[in-house]
Amino acid sequence: MNNESKGNKKGKKRFNLFDWYYRQGKESNKADINALKDPSIVNYFKLVWFKLGKLFSANLIFVFGNFPIFFFLLGISQFFDKSSYAPAYTTWGPFQSILADSMGNGDYVSSALIGIYGMHNDTSYKSIFSIILIALSVLLIFTWGITKVGTTYVYRNMMSGDAIFPLSDSLYIVKRNKKQSFIIGAIDIILLAMLVFGIYILLQDASNPLSLFMLFLNAIMLLLYFMMRPYIYIMVFTFDLKITQIFKNATFFTILGIKRNLLMLLGSALLIAFNIGLLFIPFITPVALILPLIITFALLDFMGVYAAYPNIIKYMMDEKDAKRVIERLQLDDEEPFDEDIDSTIQEQE
Repeated sequence: MNNESKGNKKGKKRFNLFDWYYRQGKESNKADINALKDPSIVNYFKLVWFKLGKLFSANLIFVFGNFPIFFFLLGISQFFDKSSYAPAYTTWGPFQSILADSMGNGDYVSSALIGIYGMHNDTSYKSIFSIILIALSVLLIFTWGITKVGTTYVYRNMMSGDAIFPLSDSLYIVKRNKKQSFIIGAIDIILLAMLVFGIYILLQDASNPLSLFMLFLNAIMLLLYFMMRPYIYIMVFTFDLKITQIFKNATFFTILGIKRNLLMLLGSALLIAFNIGLLFIPFITPVALILPLIITFALLDFMGVYAAYPNIIKYMMDEKDAKRVIERLQLDDEEPFDEDIDSTIQEQE
């Protein structure tokens, strides 16, 4: 091979992280269109790969936007707790003097009881600072809806094939829907806390048939609500609806979109199980702890949007608006979708 041919031969292009992150080339656009026209499992993974950098950014917005959760984690971490040397059994206090008097009279049984129940251990209790940190986590009510609406808008635009700028897009849509974002976010975090706490309490008495039945009902309610949530947040900025209408229509969608909803539940369960499973693998535990900070929440939320958005296009948009979305035609922000939401859903039913 001569020098000229060597000079003309192109070398292998090296992988560049920044080029990969910012690329919006022909293949990426093709994946966007396929994901919206044919929202299959294969196209989901294609879209995740092409937009992985944007998912990283959206995940960071969600995690650090909900900064009060770090107050809660610090509050329960026992890092600021105080320790004391105290009896291991709560029964020691009331019976201390009685057992001591009996032991003084030569009662060997009392001596044995003192040896057992009088044992002391190092225990910890919450400091004032830990309690303050836990109390500050209530601020999550104010940040949850704002970050969820902002990132959901980013995920929806991934399917629509729009240009994506995670931070500016999130701020833009929250500014336009700040009141509903806050109210729905507060309702969402309160309902989630009540359902999860209810399951935790009922698990303590799972041997009781009534508690077991209530635990089953609570778990079903949590799963149904988990399927509703993507529809709720998408409808905040896609349609001009009241909060009651949003929740009503989201309830219908748990049944109308049951196939995609169940696939979303299965995928979410597998992702969570994978993340938890990494905790039990030596030397991988730090990775399992970091994953939620960089990608896990984004994958879970995007999975929900990927399942919900096609159903919303199918059941809540007329043919003209649906075509504009699927074909990625320009839609003026001030031009609302043609809609008669309740009647449309009833007709589909």
